[in-house]
Amino acid sequence: MEDVANAHFLQAAHLHCWESGNRMRAYICMFILCLAFFGCNPDHRDLTEYELDENSFGADTILKIEKESGVDIPDEAKGLKFHHIPPIDPIVFAKIQVPSKTGKLMEKRIKSLPDYDPFPKNFANDRCKWWPSNPKNVIVSKGAFNNGYYIEAHLLQEKEQFLFYIKYFTI
Repeated sequence: MEDVANAHFLQAAHLHCWESGNRMRAYICMFILCLAFFGCNPDHRDLTEYELDENSFGADTILKIEKESGVDIPDEAKGLKFHHIPPIDPIVFAKIQVPSKTGKLMEKRIKSLPDYDPFPKNFANDRCKWWPSNPKNVIVSKGAFNNGYYIEAHLLQEKEQFLFYIKYFTI
């Protein structure tokens, strides 16, 4: 319904601007409409660099990671940190707490990713201050290519919890 209203508004604004005979006004109207469209677009956030913490890193972001990277993350997992660097070939960093009961399953999923590791070690790590360049307590680390993304994945164990770090970007 909202899309129909927006379409009618755009059509009316377009006709008004062109009928007035003032091309400059028409260009200004189109510019304002473009700003409104991109500003109201739910995906506009992906056009800017942003970071999420454990309070704002929700299930929707975990689903985004799963969809883009092709890596299944256990349902009970909790997002801890997320960093997105745009625009054309975005780079995504994520730190996710995996329940101890699914640690072995996550290890198996990481190991099953197709091998692919021709990129320089520590690529773009300087862009994310919390990314572990030299992770400790590593259960498994893997460089892979999946779903059109280069993926660097690490599963670490700290005491009784498992931490899944994933970085991915297009090539």
